[in-house]
Amino acid sequence: MSSKKINSKGIIGAVVIVVLIIAVIAGTRLGKTPNASPSASTGGAEVASTGVSDDELFPLRTNTRKDCTLAPVLVADKLGFFKEEGLKLVFTGELTQAQILPSVLNGNNDFSDGHPNDLALKINGGANIIGVERSIIEPPSSVDKKLRHMRYYVNESSGIKNWDDLKAAIAKLPKGKTLKAGGWPSTCEDFVLNNILDKNGIQRSSLEWTTFETDLEKIQALKQGLIDITLVHPPFFDAAAEAGLIQIGDSSDSTLGEAAGTYLYYFTTDFVEEHPEQVKGFVRAMLKAQKWANAHVEETAKLTGDYIGIEVKGNHYYAETSKISDKAIQPWIDDLIKTGLIKEGEPGSKVSDVVTHEFEADE
Repeated sequence: MSSKKINSKGIIGAVVIVVLIIAVIAGTRLGKTPNASPSASTGGAEVASTGVSDDELFPLRTNTRKDCTLAPVLVADKLGFFKEEGLKLVFTGELTQAQILPSVLNGNNDFSDGHPNDLALKINGGANIIGVERSIIEPPSSVDKKLRHMRYYVNESSGIKNWDDLKAAIAKLPKGKTLKAGGWPSTCEDFVLNNILDKNGIQRSSLEWTTFETDLEKIQALKQGLIDITLVHPPFFDAAAEAGLIQIGDSSDSTLGEAAGTYLYYFTTDFVEEHPEQVKGFVRAMLKAQKWANAHVEETAKLTGDYIGIEVKGNHYYAETSKISDKAIQPWIDDLIKTGLIKEGEPGSKVSDVVTHEFEADE
């Protein structure tokens, strides 16, 4: 099948404009599960006692997560790091990707998270949001490989075992034909893989993207032969292996360093201006949680697994400093400019458009 370009600046801009217009309506759907603080549930790590009642805590609302982004937020709540800062995490329910931004813009949720290119595109389209701290980063080579941002899989029947094999398989395709890849364009999913393709002399246009809401859906689609290659995040590496899929590489193959995993927590600019002390407390709490998660991989996996209802053997690796590295943001923006989704000088085209250094703590 011919490669389909399913994203363009015009489409993205129009989508974000529509999102801004309908935010008050669309974001009112708070999700499929009731409002709740994870620390109120039974099981898991013991919550630290601060002598402060829940009624005195400032609620921070966010969409319920049951994917790879959950772990540090859950740790911060379960271990009492939010409570130490006078904050209370409130999960408002599960939302689709399309519903998350409206829910933040209209104030039904206070924060969410995304990769730098995701934030840049939203900002380019008119969303008044700003990144305040890093969450996930790509770990150094000294850290267990199971904590890397993504792994890439094919079916065993493909005969592909590495990137060279993939390049050879693509070279044998009839003119105009492509391989189908599972993932979302203009996210980490195409950004990192496209950089790997570049490093291996493979044309980006060799892949046609097919989108799925979850990694488990990607795994199933690959197993059924509906796609040819897919990426998987933790904690679903085991699910891919159990499905008999063949790993051909991981996100560190991009040679982007920690930038290959960079993920950001964001608030609206209005929230940041109105509640700077709460944002500072959030940054401190998340930093403690991320350091704890890195140092307690098995315990973090158990907390995550207990909450989402499946066995988890690993999560991501997280930033251990609140200082945001501009060098880890810039490649994401450069790629948007390279592909024409954002022009230089437009909103979202500079690191300072996407993140603020205001809340970096002394460590």
